[in-house]
Amino acid sequence: MFVVLFRWKLDESHVQSFKEGWSEVIHFNVEKYSALGSRLHKASDGTWISYSQWPSKEHWLRSKEAEHLVSEARSKMRKAIMWQDEPLLMSPQLDHFVTGKPK
Repeated sequence: MFVVLFRWKLDESHVQSFKEGWSEVIHFNVEKYSALGSRLHKASDGTWISYSQWPSKEHWLRSKEAEHLVSEARSKMRKAIMWQDEPLLMSPQLDHFVTGKPK
């Protein structure tokens, strides 16, 4: 598994547009590039963080080559972005994440 962490400062007046574009990109990556999904969080410092899982780094890199196919969705996101950090690329070492609903 391969994980990518993104972090942004968003213009709050455009957050809904960002969420729509972000969701479109995620669904596209799941359908076309085997992404394992993503979560979008708002942090206590006001920044927004996205955590995306991929089967491998190669899957993620292939999706980056197809950015032009989600240009409208990316445009929705860009309208809200005031600044962003470089993506943080991670290789999980231990995994104790629980998926699904609790019993």
